[in-house]
Amino acid sequence: MDISRRTAISGLGAAIAWPVVTPEARQAAPARTLSGRVALVTGSGANLGRATALELARRGADVVINARTSRDEAEAVAREAEAFGVRAIALLADVGNEQQVDAMVAEALERLGRIDILVNNAGFRGASPLVEMTTEEWRAAMAVNSDGPFYCTRAVVPSMIANRWGRIITVSGENSINGRTDWAHVCASKMGAWGMTMALAVELAPYNILVNHVVPGAWDLDAESLADLGQAPQGLGIPLGRTGFPQELANVYAFLASDDASYITGQTIRVNGGQRRG
Repeated sequence: MDISRRTAISGLGAAIAWPVVTPEARQAAPARTLSGRVALVTGSGANLGRATALELARRGADVVINARTSRDEAEAVAREAEAFGVRAIALLADVGNEQQVDAMVAEALERLGRIDILVNNAGFRGASPLVEMTTEEWRAAMAVNSDGPFYCTRAVVPSMIANRWGRIITVSGENSINGRTDWAHVCASKMGAWGMTMALAVELAPYNILVNHVVPGAWDLDAESLADLGQAPQGLGIPLGRTGFPQELANVYAFLASDDASYITGQTIRVNGGQRRG
């Protein structure tokens, strides 16, 4: 699809032209707003985590790429990040495992010297009716979605306190706020991490550590640019008429990680094309 593609907003009769984001445009150097910073993005071996890590690298941050099991995926993303002229390392760890998280952060600090930015992106998803849900399924969701952000945040905060600067961004989802059938364990675990975010925004503010919560909407993970996006599936109710391009979410994380967001903490930011409001 080229720049001439237009989609009418139902009920308004207006038309929006979607700009084309070419590979060349994505490679264009932005302001290096994160130069000198080090970022850890959990679950960044693929999909939205990968897009986030690469955008932080593009803006000058050294990055720690984390995956649970696939070293090849993590190493590949690290090599992509290095193309932006930053340091990048790939470290395997299950964020729901306290010992593995502590070992990952210790190695990152040894090799990169500090951690300034944490994006708690790794997440557990899975469906199970309440009456059929096993304790193991419940605990698995809690381990990744609630314990994981706690373990990672606790491990990186001493470095941030020492440097009197930090950014912690925890990722949730609309289902955790609005509820979803067969997702009681996922919704509960995500809401726990949200509550922790609000508490830490207050507790860590004296150290210039900003803590925020991002709620993504629906994304087309196969899109290479806005030009690749078609209309959103019926029933999603997205006013912009399309799903999101991963770069659009990565840009929000990069903003929250920068000094441009120096007066934003304890906030929930929805990035969803207007699908949910308020």
